[in-house]
Amino acid sequence: MITLARLVEAAKRDLAPYWPIPLPRVELTGVHVSELEDPTMFLYGGELLLTVGLQLTGLDGDARRDAAKIYVQRLVEGRVAALGLGLGSGHAMVPDELRAACVEAGLPLLTIPRESPFLAVSRAYWELVRQGGEAELTALLGLQVALTRAAAQDDAEPEIVRELSRALGTWVAYLPEGDGTPSSAASGAEFPPGLLAELTRESAILRNARRGATGNIQLASGVASLYPVSDGPAASGYLALGRSGQLAAAERHLFLTASTLLAARAAGQRHAAAERRRAEGMLAALVLEGHDDAARLLAKQMDSGPLPETAFVAVLPDAEQLTMQPALSGLVLERSGVTFVLQSASSAYPRLPKGVRGAWGGPMPLRRLHEIGAQVAEVAASAPAGQLIRVGHGLDLPADEWVDELAARPGHLLETVRAYLAHRGQWEAAGRELGVHRNSVRYRIAQAKELLGADLDDPDVAAQLWLALRGRFQATHKD
Repeated sequence: MITLARLVEAAKRDLAPYWPIPLPRVELTGVHVSELEDPTMFLYGGELLLTVGLQLTGLDGDARRDAAKIYVQRLVEGRVAALGLGLGSGHAMVPDELRAACVEAGLPLLTIPRESPFLAVSRAYWELVRQGGEAELTALLGLQVALTRAAAQDDAEPEIVRELSRALGTWVAYLPEGDGTPSSAASGAEFPPGLLAELTRESAILRNARRGATGNIQLASGVASLYPVSDGPAASGYLALGRSGQLAAAERHLFLTASTLLAARAAGQRHAAAERRRAEGMLAALVLEGHDDAARLLAKQMDSGPLPETAFVAVLPDAEQLTMQPALSGLVLERSGVTFVLQSASSAYPRLPKGVRGAWGGPMPLRRLHEIGAQVAEVAASAPAGQLIRVGHGLDLPADEWVDELAARPGHLLETVRAYLAHRGQWEAAGRELGVHRNSVRYRIAQAKELLGADLDDPDVAAQLWLALRGRFQATHKD
C-alpha cells in the first residue's frame, strides 16, 4: 500500500508536509495536477492533488477565505486524499486562508518547493508503484508455486485448500460435487465447528438453483462467499471463502490458480473413474457371454481384485434414471441405454438404488450368470415404473421370508397368492375360491408382486413360493 507518508519519504526533496505532522495513514491511488476550481469530475478518489493555487490568486480578505473554503470542501467531497501546493508560480507562501480551510476540513496539506517540478512527485509515486508491483509479483509467484506443489501431492485437495487459506488469511473450504470428501482449512485458527455441514447445504442449494451460480451467504459464523469450480461444462464443486466482497487482483490470481488445480484434479479423477468403469464393463461383458475364465484372467491383469464365486445380475433399462443416483457398486456395463450390473452375493439382495425400474436374478455361480442374463433383461424391459422385479433364478430364493411378508400385510394377500398359485394363475378360478371378483384378485396379486419384488408367474418363483405356502398351511392345520 502506498501511503502519503511513504510518498513524502520517497520524494523528500520535492514534497514536504505543511499540515499535519505526523501525516495520517492515508492510502494514495494516484497523483493528479489540476488548476480547475472543481477538478473532482476528473478524479476517482484517493489522489494527491497538485496545484499552484490559481483558484485563489487575485483574491483578498473574505473573498479569498470563502474561495479557499469552497475549494477545499469540494476536494473533501470528491474524496481527494491530500492537497499539494506548488510554491513560487502562484504563491510564495501557503495562504493562511487555505491552511485554515484544510485544518477545518481535515485535509492534509503539503508543499512543493519552487525549484521542484510536479513531475518529480509523480515519478516518485510511480516508482513506488513499480517497486510494490515487483514485490507483489514475487510474493504471488511464490504462493502459486506452493499451490502447484500442493497439487502434486497424493492427497492434493486438502493441501491446495490449506495453501490458499494461508495466502488469503481466512478459512477456505472445497466442496466437491458427488461423493467426494470436502476439504477445509483455517488460517491461524481452527475451522469453525459445524461450518462444513452448513456450507455443504448452501452449495447444494446453489447447485440446484443454477449450475455455476455464485453467492454471498450469511452463516451463523459470519458472511462467506461461494464460487463454482469448473473445468468447462462439468462443475467440480464449490470453493468457499470466509469473507465476502470482491477479491484483490493478486488474490484473484491465487484463487483462479487454486480453482484451476482443483478442477484439473476432479477432471483427472472423472477420467480415471470412466476408464475404470469401461474396464469393469469389459469384465461384465465377458461374464455375460459365458467367458468367466477370461474375465478372471483379465481382472488379475488389471489388478482389480478377484471376481466373486457367486453373484447377482441386475438390468436397469433406463440409463437416465441413474443420473441423480449414487454410483452403482459392482461391475457395470452399459449397452444401448441399458445398464447391466453384476454384484457379489454378499447379502440376500443386490444393492440397487430405490425407485429404479428393472429386474434382477441370482445369486448364482459366476460361470452360470450368462444363462439368465437375457431373461433378466427381457423382464426388466417390461417392468413397471419404479419397480424392481426378481427373476426366479438363483441358488436359494427367500420363499419363507416372502410368506412372512405376505402374512404381515393386511388385505388377504397371503390367501390370494396361495389361491392364485394353486389355480396356476387363473384369475376366475382363484376368485371363485376366495369368493371375490377376478379384478380383486388381479389387484391383490399386483400388490404382492410389488411387495416381494418378484414375478409370481416365473416358474421358479411360483414353485418355491408354493412349497413354502404349503409347508406353512400344513403346519397351521397340524397345530
